[in-house]
Amino acid sequence: MNSCHPNMKFTSELEEENVLPFLDVKVIRSGDSFITSVYRKPTFSGVYTNFNSFLPDIYKTGLVRTLLFRLFTICSDWNLVHREIEHLKSVMRRNAYPDRLINGVVKSFLQGVIVGKETDTTVEDKENFNLFLPYLGTLTKQTEHSIRKIFKQHLPTAKVRLITKATVRLSSLFCFKDKVPQYLKSGVIYKFTCGTCNGTYIGKSKRHQKTRFCEHLGISALTGKPIKSVMPSAVSDHRKVCHSEASMESFSILGGDSNNWHLLIKESLFIQKFKPVLNANIQSVPLKLF
Repeated sequence: MNSCHPNMKFTSELEEENVLPFLDVKVIRSGDSFITSVYRKPTFSGVYTNFNSFLPDIYKTGLVRTLLFRLFTICSDWNLVHREIEHLKSVMRRNAYPDRLINGVVKSFLQGVIVGKETDTTVEDKENFNLFLPYLGTLTKQTEHSIRKIFKQHLPTAKVRLITKATVRLSSLFCFKDKVPQYLKSGVIYKFTCGTCNGTYIGKSKRHQKTRFCEHLGISALTGKPIKSVMPSAVSDHRKVCHSEASMESFSILGGDSNNWHLLIKESLFIQKFKPVLNANIQSVPLKLF
């Protein structure tokens, strides 16, 4: 296969001592069957979210539960499950996780796997409430206690679920992606203002706004030079009659949306508000309120 094209660089790996890793699984050949266990790269450092991190406890217990589910799914017998659980305990201790938390999550997980969750069909469905709280350490726990107490006092039949979220993330401190340049933004409502007669036109575009503006101006979006075949539009037709010198600064953005139907509605609302003289249609879609 590698001889088909110079950019093709497929590699192969052979088993050593009846062991072959495949993704996260270590496959062991045993006679006419296979044994599977968790595979970790030699560069695995065992570093996870530290227990002393400023995060809600549910994030930390969720990490342990996720790793337990992973090893339980991969390991092919209970002896390997037990060995991996002991290894997981050792790794989580190095990340400052207390034994009481690790053992509690392991016990809860294994009970759910072996016994399963019992469903009580005699209890009527309770009204559910989901509340989101910012994580502020002990203050959040105090607030949760107060909310549960209030619900128990005034709505004893309701079921309240409190969800805590971390307030500070790396994404709130640093920008991981470059900002999209203004001229590359799409799904916009724009207004054209004639520099000679101050006539206005309101339109929408699902494409990059620069592409649409250049079509109105009769120039190439790539080179900025005039093109021979100008696409007919209300703006280009008006420029011929008014003999106005227009540029990219003649356009302004009024709004935007990713949904085309919402764009049509917003375009109609802006036409209704500004009443542009260059628009042939008074609205893009019927507005029942006007």
